[in-house]
Amino acid sequence: MTTVAEVLNRKGHTVAATLPSESVATAARLLTEKRIGALVVRDRRGKLVGILSERDIVRAVATQGADALELTVEDLMTKEVKTCRPADTVKDLMQMMTLRRHRHVPVCDDAGDLVGVMSIGDAVKARLDEQAHEVAVLKDLALVR
Repeated sequence: MTTVAEVLNRKGHTVAATLPSESVATAARLLTEKRIGALVVRDRRGKLVGILSERDIVRAVATQGADALELTVEDLMTKEVKTCRPADTVKDLMQMMTLRRHRHVPVCDDAGDLVGVMSIGDAVKARLDEQAHEVAVLKDLALVR
């Protein structure tokens, strides 16, 4: 079973982050520039305090119009962030993401430090790679017989 740590080791541990005091417009530009779907929100000490997704911004613009871009990240971010651990399996992570409807999950180590972010795309790719490997092994076994 593939773990979150294995995926992060392949894809990298880079985390795009913003401060709660930044404008939503600035955060939207960063999302576009980095070609990502969510930003981790950290306080000035680097502690995880929230997550802001494209979906959060779209909802705000839909209800408040362009004025939503003048809000702060703190106004829109999800403050109760569900995280996972490096030792978690990708299969378990996908189940949690599906049940909670999360597309991005910060990864924290045992000390509570942020070590990466897993997207639903990362998880799906890892599971597909895992299943392709299993199929290859089964084909090899079938050839041995």
